[in-house]
Amino acid sequence: MKITKIILLFLALLLASCSNELEQEYGLIPPASGQVTFLLGLHEDDTSAIRTRNGEPEQIARMWYAIANDRGEILKPLYQKLEADFSKLTIEGLEYGDYTVVFLATTSAESNATINEPERLSDVWLLNKSAKAPLDDVYFYKKIELHIGKEQAAESQTVTLERCVGRVDIDLNVSSDYMWRFIRKIDITFDDTVYTSLSANGEYSGTEGIESYDIAESYSFYSLPSKEALSGVVTIESDRSDGTSFVHKYRFSNCKIEAGRISHISIDYRHPESLDGLLYIREEDFSRFQTDTMFLANEPRDIFYDSKHRSFYANAPLQVSISDEHQLLVKFFSPVTIHDVTILCRFNNISTEFLELAHFDVIHPFMEAAFPLPVVGSDRTFTTSSGRKIVIPAQPELSGDDVTLIIRTEDPYMKKIEQIDSRWFIRFSAYSADNGHAYKEETQQCGAAKDREPHMNPLLCRHGVALAINMAFMFSSEEFNTEMNKYEGKLKDNGGNAINLNALRQRIRSHGGLVLGCVSGVGGLGGGNTYGLADYCYTGVYFDATPLGSNPHNYPRQAMFHEYGHCLGYNHSSTMTYGDQWTVLCATVFVNMGQEGKLPICSKDIIANLPM
Repeated sequence: MKITKIILLFLALLLASCSNELEQEYGLIPPASGQVTFLLGLHEDDTSAIRTRNGEPEQIARMWYAIANDRGEILKPLYQKLEADFSKLTIEGLEYGDYTVVFLATTSAESNATINEPERLSDVWLLNKSAKAPLDDVYFYKKIELHIGKEQAAESQTVTLERCVGRVDIDLNVSSDYMWRFIRKIDITFDDTVYTSLSANGEYSGTEGIESYDIAESYSFYSLPSKEALSGVVTIESDRSDGTSFVHKYRFSNCKIEAGRISHISIDYRHPESLDGLLYIREEDFSRFQTDTMFLANEPRDIFYDSKHRSFYANAPLQVSISDEHQLLVKFFSPVTIHDVTILCRFNNISTEFLELAHFDVIHPFMEAAFPLPVVGSDRTFTTSSGRKIVIPAQPELSGDDVTLIIRTEDPYMKKIEQIDSRWFIRFSAYSADNGHAYKEETQQCGAAKDREPHMNPLLCRHGVALAINMAFMFSSEEFNTEMNKYEGKLKDNGGNAINLNALRQRIRSHGGLVLGCVSGVGGLGGGNTYGLADYCYTGVYFDATPLGSNPHNYPRQAMFHEYGHCLGYNHSSTMTYGDQWTVLCATVFVNMGQEGKLPICSKDIIANLPM
């Protein structure tokens, strides 16, 4: 009996031992020994410097790692897990001894580099396979020495990866930021070589020259380090205003590329038109200047309610002026992009001719921007509208009173704006949202309003801009005037008398403008310059805000033209507010012109698709 029990006990221990070995060998359970967790991140200086277009820090896109024993041989631990976001690596099953753990990462989703799978730490890991060109991708590396004790408890280490590449910036010293438009190509050539590979133990090897590498897009590049300080040539191909081109070569020296550092090559860029006064702004140049967008979601009320900041004339949504800082200030109250806009300027005390001051390839919706004027600091050469060259002396105290500015463009949207024959001044107000209704005596509330009105918001302001421009354009159109003629004798004033249509047209043209606000509990509020609508009215007047073929005389359009009837001085006793006369006339023409693409801003999607 005792012998049987001993045999059974021996078999049980043997089976348990075999089971444990099999489970560990095939990873069925995580071994308890040698557990290490690495918490991974990029060097703080790098993450703060690397930004995406939306302002967020750039993230690791790909990562590789390897674990080597004390003989430099790469191992495969029984259990290892790298988190999908590359924030943590967990390794288990390392036996007693010393190890080296190496990491390689990049923020580039794609790269021309070759990543080998090393068998030893001395093997090449990262290899630049592009001949005669730098690596030009951002890579990070880190080597960690690790010791596992006989009774090693689980531990955690923070690993900060550091750049294993350097960056070279070409610093072009230009006479003004408007000179960038002339540059077509920038090539860099080094007389000496840079490293082409990085081993798993962090050592650089291999050399290659850099010949005629084009950096015109970024004016910089990334590279594995160089052994010594480098010399070379930067070749710049440029255009002139007449379309001809030329090439300048600039020698440089003492440029050493070091991992994690930025090297600079400074060049004084020469161009025969460096002293021209013209501001030529391409779309890609906006980032060099003080540009912003009006009516963004976070714009504070004290900005859009302040007419000094947010106001315009319906027939002049594009504003150009000289600011107190002696800059060209541009504001565009429109949700539509326009192209090829030239600003002509006459220096009133110097010349009787208009000169070409600025040209914009594009002006974005609701753009607000300020552009330095080179003529403020030095003498500048301008081209007159007749093609003659003239030198204007420096204007350090330049102000709006010193110049006359004219806008010239063939853009289709602006051509529509030119057809508006009224000069309505448009601004925004809180009405009674905070301090009581300031317009009560001259306005009429159409329904039972609440005690307090809601505020405008940036999105409603944008829709208000579109509404004012569209309405002013429609009233100026031949389509409206033709249709209004059919209402001869049907449009009645407050006393029931027929309204002279020519007099009505003149009243519309000479109307002072609109103070746009938001109301609740009613569809609208109108009188004099006060023009308030409910939020759903601002967004519901477009032709595509209602199903195709539906009655154009929906409630938002009725409110839109009802309240403007009040602004023209008509009350509810007239046919200019209620009934099937004025509001039906206006709504019908408005929808038809929207459907036919004749209004400046036809669709509700034009504003809806803009970034906020």
